[in-house]
Amino acid sequence: MEKLFLGINSQIVCIRKKDGKELWRQKVKSGRLTNVYFDENKLFAYSGGHLFCLDAGNGRIRWERTLKGLGYGNCIIASESDNAALISAQMAAQQATAASTAVTSSAATNS
Repeated sequence: MEKLFLGINSQIVCIRKKDGKELWRQKVKSGRLTNVYFDENKLFAYSGGHLFCLDAGNGRIRWERTLKGLGYGNCIIASESDNAALISAQMAAQQATAASTAVTSSAATNS
């Protein structure tokens, strides 16, 4: 695979691994945390209580679904082919991000 997909501040960004060049960028629903998951040339993203399916080649949104009744918190995205270790790693990464954000917010408030 030649691409790296980032979810940052309501943006999905596609970066070429060999030189870091940005290939495309797509704005999605506003949210603190934007999760991404790649599967069969589709990129799935969660942000702001919405699930998106994007074309991994060009970043165009194929579809969007509101996840009513589930809130706006953290989201783990996995498919039936993922193993428990991968899902656990995703959860640990999200918890670390949430803890870091809380510390940064607390430090800014106390300044």
